[in-house]
Amino acid sequence: MTDVSIPILLVGFGVLIVVLAAIVAARQLWVSRQTGVVECSVHRRSLMGGSGWQHGLMRFSPDRLRWFHGVSLRLSPSLTIARSDIADVERRQLDAQLEGDLTSYLVTFSLGSGGEVRAILDPSSAAALTAWLEAAPIGLVLGDTD
Repeated sequence: MTDVSIPILLVGFGVLIVVLAAIVAARQLWVSRQTGVVECSVHRRSLMGGSGWQHGLMRFSPDRLRWFHGVSLRLSPSLTIARSDIADVERRQLDAQLEGDLTSYLVTFSLGSGGEVRAILDPSSAAALTAWLEAAPIGLVLGDTD
C-alpha cells in the first residue's frame, strides 16, 4: 500500500499558490485601471518596527489621495490622505541614481493632524499631483482664505 496523501497535499498547495497569485494580479489590474492612478513609493513603518520605502499605486479622487500597496490582497487602500488634512506640500527634486535614468521628486505632505507623509514620484506623476493640489475647490484646503 502506498501513501498518496503527500502528492495530493502538494497539488493542493500548488493550487492555493496559483489562486493567490491570480487574486493578487486581478487586484493589481483593478487598482491600476482606475482613473487618476500613478505609481509611487511611500515611506512607511513596517510590521517589524522599522520603516522603509514601499512601492505602490496612488489614486487621486476629488477629496482624498488613496495609496494602495503594490503587492497585497487588500482591496481597500493602505493609506488615505484627505485633501482637507493637507496643510503644506514640499516638493524636492532627487538626483538620478543611474546614468540616463529619470529624475524623481520627493514630495512631503505636512498634515494638519501633525503627521507627515513622504512619497517619491516620477516627474509626470509629480506634475499630476501638483495639478490635483492646485485644482482644489475653495475651502477644501487648510489655510485656504477664499
